[in-house]
Amino acid sequence: MYFELSVRIERPPADVFAFLRDKDLFPQPAGSPVLTLDKTTPGPVGVGTRYSEVVQMLPLVRGKIRSRITRFEPSRFLEEDFSGAGMNGHLAYEFVPDGEATLLIQRETLEPRGPLRPFAGVIERSLAAKLRERLDSIRHVLESGWEG
Repeated sequence: MYFELSVRIERPPADVFAFLRDKDLFPQPAGSPVLTLDKTTPGPVGVGTRYSEVVQMLPLVRGKIRSRITRFEPSRFLEEDFSGAGMNGHLAYEFVPDGEATLLIQRETLEPRGPLRPFAGVIERSLAAKLRERLDSIRHVLESGWEG
């Protein structure tokens, strides 16, 4: 499945990029399915940086997802591959200057594996709404005065 969404954020691309680059440093909003998110490689973020996260998939089911940065162009592109919890995927952010603001474009591919494959349609419908909520949440945090 493939998703492409965008949101205009009243902050310059460098600020939006810094926020997403340092995603492990910020607490998750209430109700987030992400229970933990840890950077597992030392040093500054760049190509090859790895993360590990635990997500709440269903009320009693948690899954572990591992990701790795595959493209790192400050204020322009940030991409990662991820796998775990029965899925493989790729997440790509593009940061497009829009006056003093940023058009943040998110492109994501996701492939359910094994026992999740028959539920691809349900996953796709559910995830589309969650991705939109997440982009709106990012916009809200950044426009509410976040300082990186």
